[in-house]
Amino acid sequence: MNDPRLFIRAAIPNDKMTILDMVNAMADADKMPRLDKEAQERLLRDAFERKRVEFILAEWEGKPVGYAAIFEAYSTFEARPTLFIDDLFVLPAYRGRHVAFELFRSCLREAKTRDCGRMDWLVLQTNEGAFGFWDHLNAKRLKNWVPFRLSRDDIQRMG
Repeated sequence: MNDPRLFIRAAIPNDKMTILDMVNAMADADKMPRLDKEAQERLLRDAFERKRVEFILAEWEGKPVGYAAIFEAYSTFEARPTLFIDDLFVLPAYRGRHVAFELFRSCLREAKTRDCGRMDWLVLQTNEGAFGFWDHLNAKRLKNWVPFRLSRDDIQRMG
């Protein structure tokens, strides 16, 4: 798809407020808490100073309408980096216009540029629309892998 109304680009420091707005819009859509002031500061510092996470923005006729947050992990079994998509979000009013697909294609190009062995992401079980999107793209649901997580509190308590 090559719709001239849609522009996909890497975020720059001038996009800080846009990124915060987009992340909070995703939180609202997923019924999750919005970022507090400290989390906002950490996120922007990690994106633009520490380079721990990168953002790709989607603009429709110049208006921000979606984003992807990506970072690199490493697979010892592939002996190559893994591109992890932490978020891929499009404002509800702009869904069905191939915005998510173009954001995903941008992630694919990034994975190819970085010579990644794979791309990984997680999907909330309640996000049926996302499952349909990924199934349509023939993404593989991992059957033998179960995600685990320790929270910050767990890490502090156990460490």
